[in-house]
Amino acid sequence: MEAAREEEMKTPWKDVNEGLPVPKEQYQERFWLRRLDGIGLDTATKAFLAIEFKRTQDAARSNYVERATAVAQEQHNLQHKSLLTGLQAVGQVKGWKVQQIVFVGGTCGFIHVESFDRNMKA
Repeated sequence: MEAAREEEMKTPWKDVNEGLPVPKEQYQERFWLRRLDGIGLDTATKAFLAIEFKRTQDAARSNYVERATAVAQEQHNLQHKSLLTGLQAVGQVKGWKVQQIVFVGGTCGFIHVESFDRNMKA
């Protein structure tokens, strides 16, 4: 939390009246409630993979992967940036690197093969 405090405090509160101060304890509580969709660990290369899964209903459109990935990036910036910042700070001490990967699934289990294969390779 110490390494991620600055990032966490940049994330706005949705349910707090605008202009009112938010106690630091609330930021810390919100930080500890954050979670990823999944993780992967590559102990050989010391890589921590933060897995994000996005489901989209418009898999028939050609740009569904890009749109879902953009949504995941926005979520990363709003919700996961502080968590990943904290993980990177802790990981650097032992030589670990943090990387986010996004899996996109469409209707009826439709997936983009190239991005799925790239993520599975990671």
